[in-house]
Amino acid sequence: MPSKTPLPFLWWFKFFIVLVALIFGVFYTVPTFINSSQSSLYSKFAQTFLPDSKINLGLDLKGGLSLTLNVEIDKSVNDSIYRSIGSVKDEINRNGNKIGEISVSEDHSVKVKVFDNSKIDAFRTQVLEQTNLILFNRITENEVLFEPDQKLIQDFKSQVMKQAIATVRSRIDQFGVAEASIFQSGDTRIIVELPGMTEVERAKDLLGNTAQLDFRMVLNAVPQAQLFPFIDEAKKNLNILPKDSSRDTMEKISGWLRDNKKIPQNSEILIHKSLDNLSENKVPKLFPYLVDSHPKLTGNMIEDAQASQTTENFVPQFAVALKFKPEGSVLFGEMTTNAFKPENAPHQIAIVLDGEVQSAPVVSNGPVLGGNVSITMGRIGDQEKQMKEAQDLALVLRAGALPASVKILEERQIGPSEGSQNIRSGIISTVIAAILVVVLMVFIYGMAGIVANVAMLLNVLLILGFMALFHATLTLPGIAGIVLTLAIAVDGNVVINERIREEIRSGHSQKLAFYRGYESSFKTLIDAHVTSSVAGVVLLIYGNPTVKGFAVTLLYGIICTLFTSYLVTEVIGQWLIEKTNIKRFG
Repeated sequence: MPSKTPLPFLWWFKFFIVLVALIFGVFYTVPTFINSSQSSLYSKFAQTFLPDSKINLGLDLKGGLSLTLNVEIDKSVNDSIYRSIGSVKDEINRNGNKIGEISVSEDHSVKVKVFDNSKIDAFRTQVLEQTNLILFNRITENEVLFEPDQKLIQDFKSQVMKQAIATVRSRIDQFGVAEASIFQSGDTRIIVELPGMTEVERAKDLLGNTAQLDFRMVLNAVPQAQLFPFIDEAKKNLNILPKDSSRDTMEKISGWLRDNKKIPQNSEILIHKSLDNLSENKVPKLFPYLVDSHPKLTGNMIEDAQASQTTENFVPQFAVALKFKPEGSVLFGEMTTNAFKPENAPHQIAIVLDGEVQSAPVVSNGPVLGGNVSITMGRIGDQEKQMKEAQDLALVLRAGALPASVKILEERQIGPSEGSQNIRSGIISTVIAAILVVVLMVFIYGMAGIVANVAMLLNVLLILGFMALFHATLTLPGIAGIVLTLAIAVDGNVVINERIREEIRSGHSQKLAFYRGYESSFKTLIDAHVTSSVAGVVLLIYGNPTVKGFAVTLLYGIICTLFTSYLVTEVIGQWLIEKTNIKRFG
């Protein structure tokens, strides 16, 4: 006969905890499996009373786009050094002294020509006040040499990568992509995973578009008409196709022209593709501009950017209106003041976006001191496309220009069908593993095995509930983590049941063996789960997202397993021992 003794208060307290856990698991897991587009009464009830939290699906389960971006950090370091020295050079030259050519090498060392030796000490002091990336090395004849401060440059590079990742994330957030995964890989690469992304080309444009906006003086050292034969000559000597005018190609051409004294040092040729003047083959005409190699005013000085439509001469066109920060307004005022001087004809400021000249307006009415600029997107062509381009450009400029040039090295698309196949494979593997565990536990431990299986199912429910609560992303490795958790969940009960069997073999009654088995196994379970948690935390901190997906479900599983394999099975087992005629448990 079962015992008439009522269950103790502690059992009821534990039972209440288990009941709350069960409700929590159902409450947070169910919304993930409800199709919000359904119009059924049940779906509407769920949307009204259940939380919005759902488990996000990773790229391998949902399909989407994965991009590998390379950040040109070394160029960013050199640009920063050059801007700092260039500002000192401009200030000294305005005072009637003469600072010559600035040369920044690939290892970030610097050479500056100084024509008045009496000004060298003052120049050196001002440079070191402007930048901490370089240190004074020595003076040789009319040159001042600086060497890189490797530690501070390394810190600068690290900061550039953090800023690049933050900017990419900000762009994606404004673009409206949910569940994106963005992480650094190596020293200069960023991996971007966009589950469910359908506008693939627009996403590539958005992320590949560095939005490196800068403003540069158009130089008159070489007439624009002379630039065309210079470019053709360089292409011939460098074995470059005549029609190739890409950004990388123009960098090579500019380098060859500098080396052969065709254009001044610290200058380069950038191309403007005119959509308003198409060739007979409907190809944009190209116009070269000789500009400063290193800009003094960059996009990080922009406070706001808005897309707009204007009508000039009754021709509709889209534009992006820029508003500079106060310090940017000052720099732009200085540039336009300099461009307006008679000796600086043709008095143009080149607006450069990602290495191409968007426009080169003439400063004809004096310096521009208001800090407001407009970038036009062209007057002819697909109006809808131009509108979208203007909106995207304004978006990326508001989100912030990337601190360094970025190139897409690799792209990988996963179709929805492939993601669905991965989901099916994950479900099948989980079900097969669960069936094997259930059968084995029942075969070996009988009723105790059934209780362990119930706890295992609650364990999976709790894992999914926690993942939904914290908006975690489920990936294919994450499913593998859940499968492993199934084994861990029943492994704890194997320890408990074997301890109970040891107590029975020692001559104790079933009831006493039950209580002693749970008591003696508690410390062992704690030790095992803490050890596994340490491994999971290490994987979470140092692993890539594939490994992290596994680590997340593993850690959730370890926490839930300790709860279900000990507390849940104890509550059910104690009720069976005290209130039923069960003859053997364990």
